[in-house]
This record gives sequence, C-alpha cells and structure tokens, in this order.
Amino acid sequence: MPGPAPSAHQVLVYSGPGVSPLSLSHTLLTLRLLLLPHYTVQPAAPDLLADQPWEPSCALLVVPGGRDIPYVDELTDKRHVTRRIREYVEHGGRFLGICAGAYFASAEVRFDVGGGMEVTGKRDLAFFPGPSRGPVFQGFQYASESGSRAVILNLHESSKLTILNHIYYNGGGHFVFPSPPPSNVQVLARFQETSSDPSEQLIAAVFTQTGKGRTILSSVHPEYPLSDPPASNAIAKLDVRPSQVDIEMSDKARLSWVEELLIKLGLTPPERLTAANRAKSSVDSEEDPALLLHPTHPSPIFLLSHPKLPQLPETAVNKPELKGKMKQEDGWNVLRDANDEIRFGTTEATSPERAASEDGITQWLAEARRTRPVFPPSIEDLSLQSDSTPQPPSPPNFHSLTKTILLPSPSVEYSSRWTPLFNFSTYWDELDQARKRSGRRSGVMRQGSDGQGERCSLGDLVLYGETVTSTQTMLDNNPLLLANLSTPLVFLASFQLSGRGRGSNMWLSPPGCLQFSLLLDLPASLSSKMVFIQYIMALAVCEAVDEDGRLGVRIKWPNDIYAEVEGVGGTEIGSGKKGKVKLGGILVNTSYVGGKWRIVVGCGINVLNALPTSSISQLHSLLAAKLSSTSSNKPLPPAPTMEGTFARIMSSFDAKWEQFIEEKGFKGFMDEYHGRWLHSGQDVLLTTTEPHTRVCILSITPDHGLLRCLPISDKPKTSTGLTPLYNRDVDAGEDDRGSWSSSAPRSTTAGAQTQNQSPFVDLQPDGNSFDLMSGLIKRKI
Repeated sequence: MPGPAPSAHQVLVYSGPGVSPLSLSHTLLTLRLLLLPHYTVQPAAPDLLADQPWEPSCALLVVPGGRDIPYVDELTDKRHVTRRIREYVEHGGRFLGICAGAYFASAEVRFDVGGGMEVTGKRDLAFFPGPSRGPVFQGFQYASESGSRAVILNLHESSKLTILNHIYYNGGGHFVFPSPPPSNVQVLARFQETSSDPSEQLIAAVFTQTGKGRTILSSVHPEYPLSDPPASNAIAKLDVRPSQVDIEMSDKARLSWVEELLIKLGLTPPERLTAANRAKSSVDSEEDPALLLHPTHPSPIFLLSHPKLPQLPETAVNKPELKGKMKQEDGWNVLRDANDEIRFGTTEATSPERAASEDGITQWLAEARRTRPVFPPSIEDLSLQSDSTPQPPSPPNFHSLTKTILLPSPSVEYSSRWTPLFNFSTYWDELDQARKRSGRRSGVMRQGSDGQGERCSLGDLVLYGETVTSTQTMLDNNPLLLANLSTPLVFLASFQLSGRGRGSNMWLSPPGCLQFSLLLDLPASLSSKMVFIQYIMALAVCEAVDEDGRLGVRIKWPNDIYAEVEGVGGTEIGSGKKGKVKLGGILVNTSYVGGKWRIVVGCGINVLNALPTSSISQLHSLLAAKLSSTSSNKPLPPAPTMEGTFARIMSSFDAKWEQFIEEKGFKGFMDEYHGRWLHSGQDVLLTTTEPHTRVCILSITPDHGLLRCLPISDKPKTSTGLTPLYNRDVDAGEDDRGSWSSSAPRSTTAGAQTQNQSPFVDLQPDGNSFDLMSGLIKRKI
C-alpha cells in the first residue's frame, strides 16, 4: 500500500548519509515537542525506507538539512527509494523538506552555478516543479558557519503571523516558479532582505499538492531554537543585536509557524491550550489546564487505598527487605534501586515546618508541576569539548531524577484537588458498584489462593502518578520494588514520558488515555500458562468497556485491543463496511522471585482521546448516532469516564485472574475469547516460512496459547465454502479444533513450523508480528 492508512501516526525523519547530525537532532526534538503524544517521531535509516513497508503507518516523512548529493546517491541511485516516496505522497502522504531536503525535493538544483561548489541537475521527487537556486546569501562553506545568517521572513497572508525574525539560514536556495506558474503551489514565505518590493522578494518556503498528498519545502531552518547554537551564533552576527526578550518572542513565533506548517500538511498537533475535559470529565480550575495537560517532567506519586482499607499503603512498603535498604534524608526515606532513586514519605513530609493541610499539599503539588528539574550531567557532557563546537542536544534523562512516593497521613484526608486528572473518590464509588454488579464484596481483605494469608482485591491498592516515566519500567526495572511491594497492586498514570510498548515500540500517552501496570504473583506451578495473562487482560478490557459488544471492541492476537465498527479506519456509518483501528495494547513482563513469579502486566487503552487512532468515547458517539437513526429500544450505555472505565477493568480482571488461578489454565475462557477476537476463519500470509504459506486462522490452543493455523490447501470446506467457527460442543478437544486435530505430537517454535505428522501450523505470540491490515504474519524484529 503506497499511501498512509487513516490511523497513520509515525513521523519519520531521514537519518542516512548526507544528513547534518545537528539538523537531525533539532528536527527530532522540535517535532516531538509539537507532535507528541499524538504522533511518534523517530529517525528513519535508509534500510527502513528501502526494505520495510513504512508507508501505511507514516503520517509524515521529513528530509532534514545536510547535503543534497549524498541524498541522491543513497535514496535515488543506490536504494531506489525516491520512487516510493513520490508514490507515497501521490497516494495521500505528507513530506517536509528542510534546506538540503528542499533542494532534493525540487525538480532541479542550481547551486553555486559557476562557483567552486557548483551542483546542478534534475531531481526525481520534483514536488516543487521548478528549480531551487542557491545559495541566496553569499559566504556559504560546507561544514562551516561562515555563511550562516539570522534572516527575516515575510509570511503569506494565510498565516496567523506576518513576519518571522532571526530564523537560522545557512546555504538554502530560493524557489523559482516555472512559466506559467503552477496552480498546485502556494508561496508560504519570502526572504525580506532580498528586495524592498514584497512581490520581488525571493521565495523561502512553498506548499505543494502532489496527487492526494501535500508537501512543504523550506530553505531556512525553522527547527533550530534561537537561544542555542548555531542559531544564537548567527544572531550574534547582526549589526544590531536583539534583546533576550526579542529573541524569546521570535522563538515563540518560530514554533507557532512550524505548528502552522504541520497543520497545513494535515497533521493534528496537540492543542497548546486545550480544554481540560479532554483529559477528564472535570479538572480543578485552580490549576492551569495547559500545565496539567502538557507536563514536562515526572510528578509526585501517591500510594492510595480503598477507604475501608487504610492500612494498605503502609504495609505495602513495610517489608524488612525494603525498609532495610532505605536511608533517612531530610525527612524522607530514600531507596536507591537499579533504575530509579525513590524517596518515600507521608503527605506531612511536604510541609516539614508546619502542620500539613489540604491547601498546603495542593500548593506543594502545584509548585512541583511548575518547577523544572535540573538534570545531572551525562558522562558524555563531562568529556572535554571545544566550547566553540555546537553539540547536538540530547533528550532529558527522566530516569536520573529522584522520584517521590507519598503515603496518606492520618491528619489530612485525601482531596481530589491533589489529583485533578483522576478523582479517587469517584473511582472508589465506581469500584464498589462494579463489584456489587458481579456479586463480589468490596473493601474487604480476602484469603489468598496460595494459603499465605489475607490479601486485598485488585484495585484496592493504587500507585498513582499524574506524570511518570513509565509505570512498566518503574515496576519491572527496580528489583527491590518488584520483589517486595505488596500484591496485588496497580500503578496508574495520567501521562507517561517514556511509555513502553511491545518490543522496542514506544507507547503514546495522549490526554484521555488510561495507562496502568499490574503487579501480581503467579505460583511457580503455573509457569507454563504465563502466555495466557495477556489474553486475560484483553478479555477484561473488552468486558469492562463493551459488555454487550455493541461498541465493536475486539481482540487482535496476541495483545492488542481494536475497534471493528462502521465509522472508523476511513469507513462511514451506514456504508456496510467496518473499519479497524487500534484502541490499546498489552505488555507482560515476568521475573522469578522467592519461589514464585512476579508478573507486571502493562495496559494502555484510549478512553477519551480521539487521536492518534480512536477511543471508547468515539465508539460511544458512533453507537449513539446509529441508535438515533434506528428504532432500537435498547438503551445507550453510559458515556465512558476515566474512573469508571478503570474501576470496571480492575473488577473484571480480578475475577478472571481468580478463575485462571483456580482452574490452573485458560480452558474456561475459550468461548469468551473466540467471541471477542477478530480472527476466526481469517486467511493470512505467513512470511516466516520459505516459501511463504497462505494459512487460515482457526483458534488459539488452550494448552500453550499458540495461534493455530491451517495451510489453505488443507483447509476443509463446508457447503458454503466457509471455515466453521469455534463451537464448544463440536470443538472441545484438547487440541482446540476437535474435528481437525491430530493425535500426533506437536512441537512449537518461536517462529512458525508445520507440526510433525500434523496439518497445523502453530505460532508463538513472542516470535511473530501480526500485520492485521496487510494480512501478514511476520517474524518479530
């Protein structure tokens, strides 16, 4: 598929031969600043562009500053990628070219004609149909700042801005319109200093429409912050040096213009001042919504418990093995674990000089949001470097910061003002109601299934951080916490700065995304059943958010939550065609500690946010629209909230987990799982075999949780030509597909292997990646 899918959310920045490391670094940082968490922004090596199917997931391809000739050598002559880029844009893709990237994307380059650095020639992308001629200003030299300038741009009247000051320039060209002028090109900016007549000023940036796609080419470097080298060095060359206030104003205008460019390309950046209810049903008005919804660093973390179980927070961190590792520092108990340094204290520790109060703690938390941390220098920063050599900026290392965990104090009751993005009073009420509906008691200790004393129910003990690095990493990568915290425990966050997905994937964390990690104990006797934990979580999420299935929430094997319904994924309501979009994902990590398994189950589910894909709230609106046009008497489910959704997931998973432990396996869930998943009877291409094999998906196996497939040539046919779906009465055999099973022994591998003397192909979830939209199962990289 040459164009982007409707749910495309990756921004790829070319990082191969010819790219300036400084331009690449600033391009990544600026785009991340403006686009996270709606989009991921990551470098793209030539191998990826040449060998991987990047187009469907790519929302924007960027070629940053550097040198045009190596771009031609690598992408056009060697890799033959230029044609794919052109087709991607023609089919609805978006392209941004900066400086050398703009030369590369013009129909012709005319650089330093007649000079010692002359470069001329046609270019294949040709998004701008004329030549790019440069340099605009004299003095340019490769690998030098001798020709750099801080320039003034006059912007097109469609911009909210009229002028940009102090923008960094170094060697870029200007765009020369062919005759007659093409109708698909719009001038975005002109170099003010090239003429006193605005209509004669040379063109610095253009917008073009190519097929269904959009491109923007810029001869200047809007990615460079003006207070840092090399832009600050160029500003220092000005005859009249601007004040720091003027530079800061120019820098804000620079970012606003880049944001305008991204919107013009068709992207949807997060709003800088969005309504607070984008993240939650209500946010305390005493805090700035922009600060709440666009955090810059980790926040304090609360350890809270069900109001009827106030003893839980203290006992959760009271094991001698944990307490003995803590040191007293300034009224806090400080633990230095493998990944994080964490200080523990009650809410009274926030006010050491006077009695703690609701107002005082609220003010302390607000100050923590506003105070940006000072990061310890890295080893690289401590090395000897010339002060005149500009160094590419590095992303902040949030893991190096000391984290704070606050326990309740008997003297001050919890206040919802402390957690404006998640109201725990509402959550406890919702949790009680969810348990009552399922016939379970709430707020009581229960006998543990392992006979080792009482425990609370899942959801009664909660770590909550407004902003954290990663709930998964903080539990899984800190062995002292992992081994000694009480279970079951759940770690919930409104925002994650370093969220983890499956493999090396990054988990996006937009406002309205429910993201949490469970800490559980699994008996060693069930170690062979760990693969089913992700399936149990998927079932719990589906049941909690879509009990009767009308919202279309489904399971994509092995660990994703999808919506399959009209109105998503480029489909329309009433079209009869259902689209598929991702709503969430699940990640499971395991560690063997003290004779039992400690399991960390991470989950993220889009509840209120429409981007980057879809959400439960959007599905609710689609169902409401559908019901309004029909005569259905079935009432609309309640609109989703963060607290209610989280409470129902906790209640549902807790019940299923108990059943899983008691029954020592997944067999009791097979009907429910096959009723919720997307794949029964689906034909896919298995690319982990040579030659590739077309197979039909049958089920998962109840003993090892493998994906059971049958080569198409062996697939039995019914009179209609359709594969029979799962039926407990017919297909209750040990191998999951009674009438098709074989008594021969089966072997399973991390990839795919046709079983000895068996018609089946069984696939392990950890060894394979399922590209649902392309109908491919590939080896996971």
